[in-house]
Amino acid sequence: MLTAWGDESGSQPDRDPDTYLIAAALCDEDDVPDIRKTMESLRLTTEKKVHWHGSSADRRHDLVEAVAALPLAGLVVIHTEAAVSDRRHRRKCLEYLLPNLAEMPCSHITLESRSHLDASDVDILQKFRAQKVITSSLRVNHAVGMVEPALWVADIVCGAVVQSRVGNPTYLAKLSGAVDLRQI
Repeated sequence: MLTAWGDESGSQPDRDPDTYLIAAALCDEDDVPDIRKTMESLRLTTEKKVHWHGSSADRRHDLVEAVAALPLAGLVVIHTEAAVSDRRHRRKCLEYLLPNLAEMPCSHITLESRSHLDASDVDILQKFRAQKVITSSLRVNHAVGMVEPALWVADIVCGAVVQSRVGNPTYLAKLSGAVDLRQI
C-alpha cells in the first residue's frame, strides 16, 4: 500500500504571483524507514530540519540528488488564483489531491502540521467521505516537520517546482520522471 508525505509552499510572489502548491511524495509503506534514514542523514548539525528555503544552490543540488535516488513518486497540485487566501489555495489543492490519492490507492497522507489549522484538512476529508467522493480508506495525519524526516522530501519537491516556475528548471529536471504536476 502507498503512503504519502505532504508539504505546501507559496511560489515567489514577485515572479509567480498568486500561486500555491502542495506536493505529495508517495512511497511504499515498507520504504518509509529507509527514506527517513536517508533524509535524516542530509540534515546539517546546524539545522532543526532539512529545508529548501535558505539552502544554497549547491545544497539544493545535493538535496535533489538524494531525493531523486529514493523509491518514490511525486504528485504536485498547483493552484493559481488572484487575491485569495492561503486557506482557499490549500483547500482547492486538497480537493484535487485527496481523491486522487485515494484512487491510487494510498492509505494515508501525513501533512506538515500547521497547528490550529490542521483541523480544516481533516474537515475536507470528512466532507469528501460524506459525499462519497472518497472511501474511508484514506487517512490524513499531521506531523511536526522537525520530527518527521519523510516530510522533508515533499519540501524539496515543492522547492524544485517553484524554482522551475520562476525560470530555473535544473532541479525539477532531476526529478521530472518521478514528479507529476497538476495545474488546477
